[in-house]
Amino acid sequence: MQVKGTAVRTTRDFVKTNFPGSYEKWLNALTPESKKIFTSMLDATAWYPYKEGYLIPVGKIMQICYNNDIKTGGDQLGSWSAEVSLKGFYKVFLMIASPQFLLQRATKIFTTFYEPSEIEASIIGSNDAIMRIIRFEDIDESIEYRIAGWIRKALELANCREPSYKITKALSKGEDSTEIHFHWQ
Repeated sequence: MQVKGTAVRTTRDFVKTNFPGSYEKWLNALTPESKKIFTSMLDATAWYPYKEGYLIPVGKIMQICYNNDIKTGGDQLGSWSAEVSLKGFYKVFLMIASPQFLLQRATKIFTTFYEPSEIEASIIGSNDAIMRIIRFEDIDESIEYRIAGWIRKALELANCREPSYKITKALSKGEDSTEIHFHWQ
């Protein structure tokens, strides 16, 4: 499993920006392989090993910055990542995109960031959708909440009122897929 450098860089920048006092502690808590990635020049277009470049570093964020509150930490990390990645030119796009189109595009974006993965979205009403993560090696709860938080924030940026979600099934808990139900006003 691999992760695109953009997601690795966003992970590092999240800690630097939101927890500057904990950045060195986070960096020093990483495995030697992970630390090597984060202390080198990160290439946004390169592929990095998922475990060392993403899973371990995100887990350490949950421990150090969120006292193991995976739901809050994952949601905030995803939300911040969406805010950063959807600024500028893309913000205008979000104002005219329907939530349905946004969710369909997001599934394609995620599958280009996580290789190999299989993610799909289904619209189940005018204000409801389900995102289903069908294939994603070594996913854990923090990554599931990061993805859900990213979509929640993207829906908010697309002018959906009060977007929320609930994870009803989880690959991280041994189920056959992760299902995230989204609702907005």
